[in-house]
Amino acid sequence: MKKLNYIVILFSILLSAACSDNNENPPPVIEFIAGDFVQIQQVKDLYSAELAKVWTDRVPVEIFENWSIKGIITASDKKDGNLYKEAYIQDGSGGVHLMFNSTSGLYIGDSVIVNLQGLFLSDYGNLIQVGSTPYIDESGNYRLLGIVMDQVTKKISINNPTTPEIVTIPQVKSTGWLGKLVTLNNVQFTDDAVGESYADYMLDPPASANRNLMDCDKNQIIVRSSGYASFASDIITDLNGSITGIVTVFNSDYQLIIRDYTEVQLTNDRCTPGIPPLGSPVETLSQDFESFANDEDIQIDGWQNIAQKGDRIWRNKIFSSNGYAQATAYGSNLARMVTWLITRPVTISVQKTLNFQTAKAYWEHTGTNLPFELLYSTDYNGRNLVSATWVPLSATIAGITDPDNTFINSGNVNLPVENGKSCAIAFKYTGSSTESTSYRIDNIVITVTK
Repeated sequence: MKKLNYIVILFSILLSAACSDNNENPPPVIEFIAGDFVQIQQVKDLYSAELAKVWTDRVPVEIFENWSIKGIITASDKKDGNLYKEAYIQDGSGGVHLMFNSTSGLYIGDSVIVNLQGLFLSDYGNLIQVGSTPYIDESGNYRLLGIVMDQVTKKISINNPTTPEIVTIPQVKSTGWLGKLVTLNNVQFTDDAVGESYADYMLDPPASANRNLMDCDKNQIIVRSSGYASFASDIITDLNGSITGIVTVFNSDYQLIIRDYTEVQLTNDRCTPGIPPLGSPVETLSQDFESFANDEDIQIDGWQNIAQKGDRIWRNKIFSSNGYAQATAYGSNLARMVTWLITRPVTISVQKTLNFQTAKAYWEHTGTNLPFELLYSTDYNGRNLVSATWVPLSATIAGITDPDNTFINSGNVNLPVENGKSCAIAFKYTGSSTESTSYRIDNIVITVTK
């Protein structure tokens, strides 16, 4: 029995010793030692010689120096899903793109130190990236593996302010702004983008998409969004306002990456670049297009001539000494052309009648597609072209079976009677390089119905 007790005691001691070594002790703490602090722009400058080369000749650059950068995380994969295994860090000199091997664990407003020694610089479409070991992808191009975040970064503090710089679209289209957080004011998505989703979320797999943003001088920049972003399915509105994001580039195309969807603040009426304001309401109007030269753009005081899609608008033409307005997609090479000629508003507190003439030439529209629509709106203010309510008006207009170049009277078109309101009349042309019928209007008159 004594021998048995000794065996039990010995076994218990051995078992206890084994358990004490079975992950009971915490791993040793490895002290984070920062290298020499340098500015982000100084690091990016290491790659400048490669950027000067043709992209096929570029090779990754290893950072041999014992350098560290300290900055604020301005965008990361922890917000809204528009970034993936990546973040942007910024200091007083600029910003740079960080690539990680897994979800970064960094949040907007984190203050971090990144040890750079042994990491690499490369670029994707001229945007400089910081990553780990280089490799060659299936296309034969150099790429970088992601950084193991815990090995080279240290978070110092959280919830630091990230204040974007207020800039213009032309201003940000330079390399000095790449990787930086900015706000663009008084901007709106182009008409082509309005009504589209931010990304192609319904594809399998979902795909990123480019949507064009413009200012009121028609300067444009791409807003690029991931198909996995939380807002990928949101529909782009026809409003004006501000957008905050990170400036990036792909080849020569400058882009804005939304870091936080709540920073898309489009709440104002749209501007109409290059389009004069809509005039104040009048009681009657008359226009015979005789005061314009041949092939001159139609510009009438108080009216608007708008190219919604494509770059063509209504122009004056003269044939047999008669002037008229013409819209045509012939020879345009446009996938889609939409142009509006909109009258200044007319008061409609009493019954008003519209009369005009139309003619067509070289009919090329197919099926139910028509080149011309006659519309009116009581809530169009000169800026809300897409969101205004446009109601069709019934009139006799030139059609496919009518002879070319022959003007046809519309007949009396009664405008709606709404006390205290006014309405604008729109002559809308839709076509393309393949549906290129030429359409003409003349002798527009609005009078009080007798």
